[in-house]
Amino acid sequence: MKTKTNVMFVCMGNICRSPLAHAVFEDMVQKASLEDAFKIESSGTIGYHVGELPDARMRETARRHGVKMIHRARQLKKKDLDDYDMILAMDKENLSNIRKLATSEAHLQKIQLFRNFDPNATGGAEVPDPYYGGDDGFEHVFQIVQRTCEQLLKDTASPEK
Repeated sequence: MKTKTNVMFVCMGNICRSPLAHAVFEDMVQKASLEDAFKIESSGTIGYHVGELPDARMRETARRHGVKMIHRARQLKKKDLDDYDMILAMDKENLSNIRKLATSEAHLQKIQLFRNFDPNATGGAEVPDPYYGGDDGFEHVFQIVQRTCEQLLKDTASPEK
């Protein structure tokens, strides 16, 4: 019997959006004492930033909200589609790139947009990439990620799961 839900958050470089979702969700899981129920990871569809810490502006935004980001960027691997139950893409481009790695219908069933869990979003909503914008974009992304992770935790930690 499987006891953990394995969740993978994915963006392009794994230095802004997906490591933030990883850190925020991990923080919520720890505060709810549900560490034994989840395996949480994040990755990027490109390997350009592999081994790097998240963007300093994203780390600072998270720190202001009491969330520590220590993840090192990694690239999504085909094997991750076997190992993770939920593969959550930050935008449609990354969703498409993840789907290209799928080799089965089972893989495709695991892949979806992260904001499908956002109670304030309609279908197909994306997490905007704050990388080339100002500090307000990082705060905006934090707010999206926080509320979406709250709903994700409610949905995945429920007894009906």
